[in-house]
Amino acid sequence: MSSEVSAVYANALFSLAREQGDSALQETRADLRQLAVLFSLNPDLTRLLSLPTVSVGERIGIAKKIFGDEGNAARLLFLLIDHGRVPYLREIADDFDARMLDYQGTVDVQVTTAVAMNPDQKERLRSKLGEKLGKTVRITEHIDSSILGGVIVQYGDTRIDNSVKFRLDALKAQLS
Repeated sequence: MSSEVSAVYANALFSLAREQGDSALQETRADLRQLAVLFSLNPDLTRLLSLPTVSVGERIGIAKKIFGDEGNAARLLFLLIDHGRVPYLREIADDFDARMLDYQGTVDVQVTTAVAMNPDQKERLRSKLGEKLGKTVRITEHIDSSILGGVIVQYGDTRIDNSVKFRLDALKAQLS
């Protein structure tokens, strides 16, 4: 889930990269994603670049030695170090990715079914959702036999639960 802090940084970075062109957007996204993965795999790096006992200048110097000082993502990292916001890096990368998908007219949709969908079912769902949302749909499928049947569709803050379990639970609540 996005915080206000990560949204502000991601939006500012996205606007800057967009002004620089599509190649800058792609490069910034890739660099930011690499930083986020590196920091998530190395929590000590986040702690080191957040230590209040080390001056901001020294922490930025350490980051420059490790990551260089080229590119929007590196400059964002220096800004995060300066403002004590390094722990937000992964969230910022996620928010930036969401902005990129929106900019590209694409939406990620999580689909949960009791059994795997066949390719035809998946394509029909992708097509219907694409028409409804007016975007290109990327489906990530999850299998959860506990829903018994039907489908649960999630994108953004929207959840459409048309599972058998949901309908049975609703019926049970009505009968109680």
